[in-house]
Amino acid sequence: MSSLILNARWILPVTGRPIENGCLRIADGRIASVQRAQPGQTCDVDYGDAVILPGLVNAHTHLDLTAFRGCVPYLGAFTDWIRILVSMQTAAGADERMDEGIRVGLDESLAAGVTCIADIGCGQRATTAWSNAPANIVGFLEVIGMGPRRFDTHPRSLRKSLETCDAARATAVGDRSTSATDSCVSPRVFIPTLSPHAPYSTAPEVYREAMAYCRRHGLPICTHLAETQEEAEFLAHGTGPFRTLLEHRGLWDGSFTPPGCSPVQYAASIGLLESQPLLAHVNYVSDEDIDLLARHCCSVAYCPRTHRFFRHPPHPYPRMLARGLNVCLGTDSLASAPSLSILEEMRLFREIDPAVGDSLLLEMGTLRGARALGLENVLGSLEPGKQADFVVFPLTAPAAEPMEDLLRGQSSPLAVYVGGRAVAGHS
Repeated sequence: MSSLILNARWILPVTGRPIENGCLRIADGRIASVQRAQPGQTCDVDYGDAVILPGLVNAHTHLDLTAFRGCVPYLGAFTDWIRILVSMQTAAGADERMDEGIRVGLDESLAAGVTCIADIGCGQRATTAWSNAPANIVGFLEVIGMGPRRFDTHPRSLRKSLETCDAARATAVGDRSTSATDSCVSPRVFIPTLSPHAPYSTAPEVYREAMAYCRRHGLPICTHLAETQEEAEFLAHGTGPFRTLLEHRGLWDGSFTPPGCSPVQYAASIGLLESQPLLAHVNYVSDEDIDLLARHCCSVAYCPRTHRFFRHPPHPYPRMLARGLNVCLGTDSLASAPSLSILEEMRLFREIDPAVGDSLLLEMGTLRGARALGLENVLGSLEPGKQADFVVFPLTAPAAEPMEDLLRGQSSPLAVYVGGRAVAGHS
């Protein structure tokens, strides 16, 4: 039986009050106890003036786009940004760059204290990288299918994604491929699943088949929803920049009938909300939309720095939180954000809303992300029985409140642990 005892000035369990002079005991990759250090008690590692908190959870990212770090300017139109990005993704040598992008993105995530990543990816390139990653991964294989490419052999088609997901599930670490709620896990989590991309790129029948697959295997499902005003125009009237983009790419054949409703109402009409999905962005919604999401216990991944990059108006998270929605944090990609650090997302969040409470902000970067992925009984907080995923940050002002110190500091983690094993850091 392997064990490890670590002390630090502060421990932030998330589900309880901060523990000063804390002691964290690990046994066989799991948390055995979280308590105040006793006088004279020995430990294996004393981090001194540092804070231990759960490993951060990135509830929405695209690691393969690390290859296009800072290369895709936003000039005021979202569909123009997509055109530039797609041209880079389909250029000569792009596949190799995106392969390397996932590997670099995984390393940078761990170095920032992110131990659980909900990544959107494509094909075997993604599943191979995910299966070899030291981090916990919920890997969402992206499904795109509209017009004549709904069910063809397009590289991102549903059929290809199902085959790739089946193959990845057959070798998934810890046999977590059959359930996202099983609490018996190996030293890390790997769940391959599906993500229908968005209502403007994915036909309803493709959504339904992906949803059926995820329900059949007990897997979480994710989609981009209500990200732009243009998306709402497309669903309401079948017009606007997304219609033009589909026509330009040969993906409009008249088979899609605009439902004449909001993106959230559309998601409800095709049965997606019944799956309690993880919804990325959700920037443009009415109070009625939010009530609908709340009734279905959906989760929303808010990406503050990407939200600012695209110059959206203030995000509706206050109304979502007031209605009990599970709002968590993501970084989106390095094509729209400067890093893969959830702590940096938390810092901008605090800048945007100084009134947000420390406990809520920490929960949004940890336990709420785990909940969105069906993993709240496995990780996201420091509690006995959970997987020993945590990060240690040095304190710049030990006398200050630990969260205040974290939010105003710029230091890198001293150590990052997954399943009780150090996987990153500079201690």
